[in-house]
Amino acid sequence: MRGERWPLLCGALLIAAGDANAFTFVDGTSMRCLVAGSSVEEVPAPPSHPIVTRGRIAVTQKVGPGYRIVWNEAQLKALPPEMHDFIFFHECAHASVPTQSEVTANCVGLQAMRTAGRAGFGVESKLAAFYGQNNPYWSKTLSCANAFKESPKPPG
Repeated sequence: MRGERWPLLCGALLIAAGDANAFTFVDGTSMRCLVAGSSVEEVPAPPSHPIVTRGRIAVTQKVGPGYRIVWNEAQLKALPPEMHDFIFFHECAHASVPTQSEVTANCVGLQAMRTAGRAGFGVESKLAAFYGQNNPYWSKTLSCANAFKESPKPPG
């Protein structure tokens, strides 16, 4: 996928909502993940699900023509508030791009979080602290996400 399209995806993949397929942020507001105009199903993982037994937070799965996000609710609730909210954008990015790359999902997710007005210096500083300031994974995420801050300059 060409990089220029990611900001368009960021604006198109999210919508404020209050239905069962909506993710609830720490502040009590909610949002749905939309892919190609369809809401992504979000479900809690049963205790025997691999994401629970492996201690993972979530997985985005291809289901027919759409996607589903399966949440390990105990792991999700244990996250710091900023990370709790960021993981929604990360998982939604897995479906919207679509991608299996964790760095790409972080990049697109962070762009979407910024577009939604849920990221900025304070939040991103806390995300960096969670990952570790000099962590290459987070550095690659920021480098990618920041590449879209400036509009391309005309030649000459």
